[in-house]
Amino acid sequence: MGKKILHRIIYFLPIIGIICFTGIVVYGYYKGIFHSVHSLQNFMKQFGEYAVLIFIFLQMIQVIVPILPGGISTVVGMLMFGSLPGLLYSYIGLMIGDIIVYWLARYYGKPFAQLILSKKKYLSFEKMLDRPEKGIKKLMIVTLLIPFAPDDLSCLVAGLADLPFKEYMKILLLFKFWSVATYGYILLFFFNHFLIGQ
Repeated sequence: MGKKILHRIIYFLPIIGIICFTGIVVYGYYKGIFHSVHSLQNFMKQFGEYAVLIFIFLQMIQVIVPILPGGISTVVGMLMFGSLPGLLYSYIGLMIGDIIVYWLARYYGKPFAQLILSKKKYLSFEKMLDRPEKGIKKLMIVTLLIPFAPDDLSCLVAGLADLPFKEYMKILLLFKFWSVATYGYILLFFFNHFLIGQ
């Protein structure tokens, strides 16, 4: 019973996250926080160094339980802290999250994947597991190179497959920053041109 309740909570978290995010955007416009990037950054300064730590923590959690659609939280960080610092903070949080996912998958196995994935995603996940080690590496590289591809899902696969942690980290260190930067700057372009005034 407890597992079912936890699964439901995890299932509804992304919906709650989108509702909260929408509410924050509406509130920000009403208060003038989102009238410009400068006003948003000034708003964040009042939280001091804790804002950075909270953001990194949320990005870490985002890997395990995606509260917002992929890339949204990264671009929010880039707007709040500046494009390069925000990108780096996002990268740090996501890397920590990917490492945690790998070891959680190794320790708890398929029940962990069943807990955090929808039925549809879990079926895709099971198909990915049939690949050999080289196939898992290729899967990780491809999903990290292509913007908005399910790279977190491939990291989960790597944790359950026979891919050694050393090889896993090599791929992450080589390609993760490219992945975060690509979709971050793509979304930042759209935010700057269509959502937030300059």
